[in-house]
Amino acid sequence: MIEKLKTVAWFARRPRFWPHMAALTAQRLGGATRHEALKDAAAAWAAERAVDIGRALAAIGVAEREQQLLDPALIDAGERRALRSGVRMGGPGDLDLIHRSVRATEARRVIETGVAYGWSSLAALAALRDTDGRLVSVDMPYPKMGNEAFVGIVVPPEWRDRWTLIREPDRHGIRRAVAAFDGAVDLVHYDSDKTYAGRMYGYPLLWRALVPGGVFISDDIQDNFGFRDFAARLGLTPAVVESGGKYVGLLRKP
Repeated sequence: MIEKLKTVAWFARRPRFWPHMAALTAQRLGGATRHEALKDAAAAWAAERAVDIGRALAAIGVAEREQQLLDPALIDAGERRALRSGVRMGGPGDLDLIHRSVRATEARRVIETGVAYGWSSLAALAALRDTDGRLVSVDMPYPKMGNEAFVGIVVPPEWRDRWTLIREPDRHGIRRAVAAFDGAVDLVHYDSDKTYAGRMYGYPLLWRALVPGGVFISDDIQDNFGFRDFAARLGLTPAVVESGGKYVGLLRKP
């Protein structure tokens, strides 16, 4: 009970986050929703469609001129920075998928949601060096965790002039990120609110900002049918990649 009161107090001091708190409260009061209860079915749907990264990119019409993986030295250096931070946050997603997608599309304007240590930020920024592009990231502050100073810690300091980190919930942060690129984005990587309701709020905002030919990537699509249903509403056939027992979905805007 004390921890719950601390969380309420944290939000109470931050009026801008009240809509996010209200949405979280509504989700929790409702318990396990019908959408989250279908997790096993969503995982089976994703597993049936999973292919390797090259085939997934080809399936959405993205051709790789050459396959170049993320430099292992960058990962090693990032791991050392994460270890020195002394805090624990979420692990990396499919870094090669992010890196190869940015390179193959020659993206210059990239948005990601969900940062934690900043592994996906590292992968995107490494590829953006080729296009002199920029990354804008949205990450919800973590109440009571004391890790605010270490979000994005694995990103090399010398790359931070091309990186903007917005520490707000999706309901504010996504709109700010889109505005940072004047509403035109080349690639999106979604890794924030994984609930069905959260996806159905964030996906459309980011999709509308994508330019024609832009690529949309969403992590953990096995959690519910949010990604599948969003693709169906668009009338598009998604590609799926398996990553460490989880699944990542890809779409390309016509």
